[in-house]
Amino acid sequence: MRTILCISLLIVSCGAFAALERAPKNAPEPDVVRMPEGFFLDGVEGSLEWDAAALKWNFRPLQRIELTKKEWPAGEKLPVLQSSVLEQMTKLAGSASELRVRLWAMATLYKHENYLYPVFFMPLKESQDAAAPAENAHAATGGQEDSILPPEILRQLKAGSSPDLQRFQQIAEVTGDINLIGRAGYLEKRGQHEIFEPDAFGQNMDPRRFILLPCMGMETAEKEMNRTPGRERYNVSGLVTVYQGQRYLLLRRTERTYTHGNFTQ
Repeated sequence: MRTILCISLLIVSCGAFAALERAPKNAPEPDVVRMPEGFFLDGVEGSLEWDAAALKWNFRPLQRIELTKKEWPAGEKLPVLQSSVLEQMTKLAGSASELRVRLWAMATLYKHENYLYPVFFMPLKESQDAAAPAENAHAATGGQEDSILPPEILRQLKAGSSPDLQRFQQIAEVTGDINLIGRAGYLEKRGQHEIFEPDAFGQNMDPRRFILLPCMGMETAEKEMNRTPGRERYNVSGLVTVYQGQRYLLLRRTERTYTHGNFTQ
């Protein structure tokens, strides 16, 4: 009887351990609000703030942002990704650690944390700072009538829930960034960053590397890299942007390529 009891306890404990192993690591709490990848912020007023401890810029919305089922709280900061538009904002801020802006941006999601890829912004004048904020930010619905972005571009940016090729092209047209499509090269980790190194195979191409920006595309790429250790070749698509002279890549799609012995590394 004692043996049967021990075996039963062992089976239960092994089952519990297996359940823990299957559970996603760093999973958010059930009540934590997260924006889906590709969610578009349409002219949200707030503050761009420098975090000296983390060495990064955050956007803090003045109003709550309506999502599909929940709301992003007013005042809850969102890290802003390195990009050409962020550089424009920081140059305008100068030596100040805060800049009041109205921001258009696309949300990304990486390991259960949200980030913002800025698309456009308008600085707010001092006289606007004292104005009472609207009840809700123009984010998920509405707000199109007072948006300064062309209606067709705004409609494409807000369409759907995932950043597809057409939306990336529209973002590139607004920001001046480059929509990279089907470029071959290598994905690997260098120090604290995951990078994409283009492989020109004799083409006249700039050999500089791209630092990957946190998003679902980067998370998918990391999983693929972990499954196939070593220097593997990929075809990637995404947005190329420049911040302080460094090139960054917001991945949209990653596919392993196989040379079948036709090329050498």
